[in-house]
Parts: sequence; structure tokens; C-alpha cells
Amino acid sequence: ILFSDGRPGASLEDYDFEDAARRLRKQYGETEVTDKDVLSHALYPNVFIDWKNYEKVYGDVSNMPTFLFLQPMVEGEEVELETGFGKKYLVKMESLGELKEDGSRVVTFSLNGERCFFPITDLSAGGEGVKREKAGAPGTVGSPMPGVIVGLNVKEGEKVTEGQPLATLSAMKMETVVPATSSGVIKRILVNVGDQVDGDDLLVEIE
Repeated sequence: ILFSDGRPGASLEDYDFEDAARRLRKQYGETEVTDKDVLSHALYPNVFIDWKNYEKVYGDVSNMPTFLFLQPMVEGEEVELETGFGKKYLVKMESLGELKEDGSRVVTFSLNGERCFFPITDLSAGGEGVKREKAGAPGTVGSPMPGVIVGLNVKEGEKVTEGQPLATLSAMKMETVVPATSSGVIKRILVNVGDQVDGDDLLVEIE
């Protein structure tokens, strides 16, 4: 155990807030980093980076009520969300689909009466985690490195051409576009937005 005489902060190295602000705004965007964010990064750098990665996947959740952020909705539950002046939405959790072998399920919501279907990977289902197929065979598209899927640009059954962007991967503080390795039709999509993947994990299969 180390002990310090005097004020603990007096022994810390100087922190250049202006330089930190420039670096963070260059990385995340001028409008995405406030002075409060710079202070948060100075105090808890790893927590701040984790949070920015979370925002890449799920967007701005600042208007979400705290109780809803901490406690997921259950089937039949309704909540009213306000995203701005005069912008209110009635959201109802309709159903939670059956858990598939790959750990995914389809969640059905209604937004102001209109049904929406979201495929997700259920991390709360327990077990040893999702064991993903590996790419390598013709027509397979794998992850170039470990990271988090933050965007999917295609759907099953869609025609694509070689080089067309299929997904976006957030890794090593950067976003990487994953292109189609060949032309054809999307046969399977094996990931959802928010999924953590390893290098060479199979993301999409083209036939």
C-alpha cells in the first residue's frame, strides 16, 4: 500500500484538457464531445471509451427514462417516450421470440401502433456463449478482426456485388467497413447489431 503526504492530486501529472479535447473530437466528432465528456475521459478513460462504443451501437439514449434503461421491458408492457418538444412515441413490447441455437431471437415491438421486428443476440440466455462459424469457404464473409458490429447494410435474399459494403465493425477505436467478397445473393446473415465478434467469425454467406 502506498501512502502520500498532502493532497493526493498534488502528486498527479498535469493533464492537458485542450489537447484531450482536440483528440477526442477528432476521434468522435466535433459535436459529439462536450467539456463534460473531456472531464469524464480524464477521470475514467476506459469507462468513457466503453460508453462511446455503446453509443456507436445503440445511439443516443439520453432521452430514455432511467428505469427503462436499467430494467428491460416485458411482454405486454407499454411506455411513452419523448424525444423532443412535441415528439412522443408509444412503445409496446409485443413478444419475445423463441431462442434459436445461435443465441438469437426476434423481438417484436409496436411503435405508435406500427409493428417492428428486431433480431437480437440474447446475451442473458446463459450457457457458454455463442459459438460462431468461421469464414473461409467460397462465398463466406468473415470479420477482419475482433470488434463489435455497429451496422448491417443488407438483408437476406438481397443481391450484392463484389466490394459492396455489407457491415460496419467497430474495432481498435475505428470503424471498418466489411465488403462482399463476391457477387451473388445474401443467403445468411449470422450477426446482429451489437454483437461481439472475433477475427474470421462468419458474418454473411453469399450464394
